[in-house]
Amino acid sequence: MTILFLVLLVMSLGWLAMVRSLFDSLEENHSQKYEEMGEPSLFANNTTRTNWALLKFLFTRAPEALNDSSLLFQVNIMRVWVPLHLAGFVWLVIVATSSHSG
Repeated sequence: MTILFLVLLVMSLGWLAMVRSLFDSLEENHSQKYEEMGEPSLFANNTTRTNWALLKFLFTRAPEALNDSSLLFQVNIMRVWVPLHLAGFVWLVIVATSSHSG
């Protein structure tokens, strides 16, 4: 269980780095899309609205419309990362609760 926790911790830090990189790339290369998303940031402008805009951006065809292969590569990694991270977290909860229920 400790190893799973550490893997999820590293994945969380990786996610934050990817989100920061994505926001920087959008701000620098696709400012109109960045503004449409509410000018999100990791901390200063991290609201429910900007989080929803990020997820909507990631899981729709919006990135493909920007015709930016580098950005699309990053988005595709993030599209895989989210369900893997979520599955890991669910697994951690199941393992943690089952080890205390017997």
